Amino acid sequence: MLCIRLVSVLIIYQVCRILYFTYNINYFQSVDLERYMYIILGSIKFDISAVLYLNLLLIFFSLIPIRLLIKKWYKNMLTYLFIVINSIGILINIVDVFHYPFTKNRFTISSIKEFSNEENIGSFILRFTFDYWHVIPLMILIVYVLNIISKRTQIKSSTFYLKVKPFLVSVMLMLSLFTLTVFGCRGSFIYKNRPITISNAGKYTNSPNEISLVINTPFSLIRTSHLKDLIVVNYFKEQEIETIYPVIKQYENKQEKQKNVVVIILESMASEYFQFYNKDVENYQGYTPFLDSLLQHSYTSYNSFSNGKKSIDAVPSILASIPEVQFNFSLSKYCTNKIEGIGNLLKKEGYSTSFYHGAPNGSMGFESMTKLCGIDNYYGMNEYGKRKDFDGLWGIWDHKFLNFYADGLNQMQEPFFSSIFTLTSHHPYKIPEEYKKQFPNQKGEHPMYNCVKYTDYSLNLFFKKVKKESWYKNTLFVITADHTNYSKLKKYKNSIGIFRVPIIFFDPSNAQLSGTTDQIIQHTDILPSILYYVNYNQPFLSFGKNIFSSEINEDFAINYNNNFQLITKDHLFIYDFEIHKITKVFSHKKPKGMQENILNTINPSKLLWARYKIKGFIQQYNNRMINNKLIAK
Repeated sequence: MLCIRLVSVLIIYQVCRILYFTYNINYFQSVDLERYMYIILGSIKFDISAVLYLNLLLIFFSLIPIRLLIKKWYKNMLTYLFIVINSIGILINIVDVFHYPFTKNRFTISSIKEFSNEENIGSFILRFTFDYWHVIPLMILIVYVLNIISKRTQIKSSTFYLKVKPFLVSVMLMLSLFTLTVFGCRGSFIYKNRPITISNAGKYTNSPNEISLVINTPFSLIRTSHLKDLIVVNYFKEQEIETIYPVIKQYENKQEKQKNVVVIILESMASEYFQFYNKDVENYQGYTPFLDSLLQHSYTSYNSFSNGKKSIDAVPSILASIPEVQFNFSLSKYCTNKIEGIGNLLKKEGYSTSFYHGAPNGSMGFESMTKLCGIDNYYGMNEYGKRKDFDGLWGIWDHKFLNFYADGLNQMQEPFFSSIFTLTSHHPYKIPEEYKKQFPNQKGEHPMYNCVKYTDYSLNLFFKKVKKESWYKNTLFVITADHTNYSKLKKYKNSIGIFRVPIIFFDPSNAQLSGTTDQIIQHTDILPSILYYVNYNQPFLSFGKNIFSSEINEDFAINYNNNFQLITKDHLFIYDFEIHKITKVFSHKKPKGMQENILNTINPSKLLWARYKIKGFIQQYNNRMINNKLIAK
């Protein structure tokens, strides 16, 4: 009876997977029927692991050979336990179906922690329920099905025989099934094998994106809820590592340049939304007319990437050059390490510092993270003070808060560093009532595009205001996005495209800082590039590079998408940390390059170079995190 119950749940998990796949099919366009069947085959062990973990109590109480098994109240207890536990597991699987377009990944425990400080968590849930109301009747149906299954699999016997032989047989059966349960949770019958993790799903995929199809959401949450501490690795000797992957930087700039620096982080503003970055797409107009015009006078790259997929990843990557890998730095135990963010470094040169975010103070943990980065003054919704400009969910409308930001910059003592994080261009895709006629919903278009056009317009208003100020021409503006969002264009629906964000350098007094390159730029490159540009000449630590110097020969980006991946102009290298090997290589410039693993045909010297860079990064990152060595000495 217990087996029938668990197998029924496993079948429902596959139904959820079909829903996950079909709803998000645009992100899995390379998965045909044959590939999907192979993914199903690989998914079974991950589903078994999750279902057994969730049902451990049910399994225990169902197998112990005691007289209570025939009691009506005990049978009812097992029924309710079965329905409640598995309803929760199935619910988070279904919710994740609609969450995937925002993060391009399954829920992890950090996804939950990211919103732990939000004041409006109830509003978020209500809004999600309103937008995806069809989850409710679907869950009612699921609970109904689970109830039928549980009633039809209740123990029918009303007698219990406590004889020695049957009892011993029951005990042996119980111990055997418990043993099978343990192995099922681990995902392997070989004791020496480590319990399966998310990265093990890569075995059944052609690209990292497909890992989300292989695993399930309960498994993702369980495996990330107790992430192991980083481990010390020694791939290279100490004297080698700073040549393989240097992180201590120092620029010999002698010319004094007290440039102000303004870093604008745009919520979810992917490169896909710009006409400028998509000139290869026929008749594509984009949704950012102001930013497209600004790009004509700026320096940028067609190959610029975020280091993470969530807002909480962006601040340490951009302002401290510390990328997200298996975990979010801001939420990890390592966030207590001493770091030198851009605020710490520029204050040594006499800079005043500030950070603005229009959400309730404490949202996303930005207030505490920016303090760690050495930024003295934080301005949130509390400091803004006008509740009438609250959007009802996230915070202050962008055009209002950017205007407040402009006023704040006018009051800062030069030289200054300041950053703002916008928020309107996000689900539930609302814009102020007075702009709905100016940016109407286009039939068939995703509502995200209206938010993008509104935020672009808000930036236009901001620049029109500040360009009149005396400090404007003495300022370097850096504009980027925290992560991507909804995608329509095919080239943004793979393991590289989901990280493509704009990174723009604009100096109104420097006409030479303009043009477009195809060099790789990532979030962690922003801090060292700013420091070089303002002639900072003290040593500092950075996991990125200075894009304005000879360091550009280190032309790659490293990010984490269920496995480590290294992006170059031509190739994507996938590195499995569990086995310490590059397992996949894709030639992403070719039309179907992301569907063919060319590991066995790529030039061996390129493979060796990529392996050295990835291992060098991991050694520097792990060992410095563990030993609290995130500052230059």
